[in-house]
Parts: sequence; structure tokens; C-alpha cells
Amino acid sequence: MRTLPLASILVALAAPAALAAPPTAAELVRRVPATASAVVAIDGAALRAHPVVHAWLLRQHALHVTDCDGRRFFDDAGLDPLRDVDVAVIAAVPDGERTGGVALFAGRYDTAALGAALAKRGAQPFTIAGSPAYRLASDHDSGGPAVVALPSPELVVVGNEAAVALALAAPHALPELAASEVGAGRLDLDAPFWLVATVPAAAAAHARDAAEHVHGEGAEAVRGAVFASGTVRRVVAQATLGEALKFSGAAIADTPENAELLRDTIKGAIAAARLHFEASEPELVGALRGVDVRLHGPVVTAAGEVPVALIERLAAEHGAPHAEGHRR
Repeated sequence: MRTLPLASILVALAAPAALAAPPTAAELVRRVPATASAVVAIDGAALRAHPVVHAWLLRQHALHVTDCDGRRFFDDAGLDPLRDVDVAVIAAVPDGERTGGVALFAGRYDTAALGAALAKRGAQPFTIAGSPAYRLASDHDSGGPAVVALPSPELVVVGNEAAVALALAAPHALPELAASEVGAGRLDLDAPFWLVATVPAAAAAHARDAAEHVHGEGAEAVRGAVFASGTVRRVVAQATLGEALKFSGAAIADTPENAELLRDTIKGAIAAARLHFEASEPELVGALRGVDVRLHGPVVTAAGEVPVALIERLAAEHGAPHAEGHRR
């Protein structure tokens, strides 16, 4: 009996998240457990409406969703990855000493066909929080079997069992890390893409420790950059897409002094990038020059935009050798 790895389920459901109708991610995030340490949201309708993204996703679908196992799963599940999934919200959730997770996919599903396709690949049916669900034959990253719950034809929930059970409970207040950023005006839940995350204490400590071991030419600048990254406690970012890709983000440091160091590090990196591309990509240099980096106490913010036409051109130039290789 064949098994279906969790990664395949997530790819099958997340890949089309930029391709369908427009339910809001703001509703799904209210199902994320309150203890979430990171949340990423993709509003597929807003992205699909952009002709460049739509054309790119169609090409990627043609290139990468052609393997036999994946194609058979889609066919068995009655799932069209270009049509049926509207919005994805994915969260990391602490689970004791491990970090579990949950992913919510809003769309239109044939739950009977999807359940049968999972069972055909070794998943075991059961009930969780009153909803039909399946334990996958493969283990979840946090340990134990992953769970796919099918509470309605409009929602699929994937993750470790404890997080899935919490997500299936009645919608509640926003997770604290998202609510605080919304309140501060740094996060718009209606943006087609956004993320917010708490930096694990272990990762911050590792960065600070690594800074002490940087030596050699230019060590002082590198040491400062690495140390600055270790002072960040939370990050938030979002993006919208029109004629330009507009982005904004913030990093919240542990002290105003370290935030100032972080701001200087970011400005230095942008200046270095402008110098590097000055001769070859003047349009990109212009976009980099327009990035606005500011300091607000312990918070460093950055905002900017890149013309979509420039992104298309750079992507085409970067991908040209690969495309030539396929033609040959």
C-alpha cells in the first residue's frame, strides 16, 4: 500500500493558494491556536487576479505537477490545484519541547473523494472535534502521525493532532503575536501575503554567540550584523501586488540601542547592494534607493516597492539558461 507524505499533502493544497476565489485569511487566522509562534497567510484571489502571477503559476503547474503519484492523487481526490484552493494560513505552534503546526486551506472540496484518496494511500479514518479526519501513514515533523481533517467542503485542516483539534474549535480572538502587530498598525490582515513570527530564544542566543567568533578582514562589520540579528524578538512583513510589488516589514529588537544597530546594518546592506548593481542594473538600484528604513524606539521598519516589469525582466534573464537547457 502506498503512503502519501505530509509534504505532498501540503504542496498539493498550498500550491494553488494563489489561484482562486477570494475568501479572507482574516477569518482563518482566528482559528489559529492562541499560542502560535509564527503565522503565514496567502490570499490566493488577490494574487491570481494579477495576470503576471497567474501566467507564472500556470507555467509552474505544468512543470511541477506532472509526476505520476501527484497527478493520481489529484485525480483521485477530485482536486484541481488551479481552481479549488482559495486561501492558506499556516502556523507554527509550540507543543511541549517540540514545535508542531497547523495549516488551514479554504476552498471547494469533494470531501468524499479527498477522504477516499487519503485512505487509498494508507491514511486511517477517525473523528476529531466532531469532524471526519485521517491519520496519515507518514509521521508529522513534530512527531507522531499527521492529521488531515475535513470539517466541511470549504475547509481542510492539516497538522499535528493537538493543533488540528484547536483549529477546529469555534473561532476566537486573534493570536497574540498577530493582534499586537495589527494594533500597532504594522500588519494588515487583508494584505494578499503577510507573516508574523516570534524569533525563538535559542536562535537569538545562537546568533549572539556566533558574533563572538567572527574574525578576519571585515570582521567588525560582520560581527555587528550577526549580533544585531540576534537581538530581534519579532518580525512582521506583508506585500501587495499591482504594477509594483509593494512590501513593508518590521523587526522588533530587545532594546532601542540594539534596534539602532539593526537599522544601521540594514542600511549598510542596502548601500552595498546598490554599489554592487550600480553598473549592471540601474533600475534595480533605483528601487533599492527608494527603500525607506526608519527607527521607532526598539522597532526598525522598512518599506519599498519594485516594479513588476523589472521583476519579470530579471526573472526571465535569470531563467534563460535553464529554459535553453530544456529546449535542447
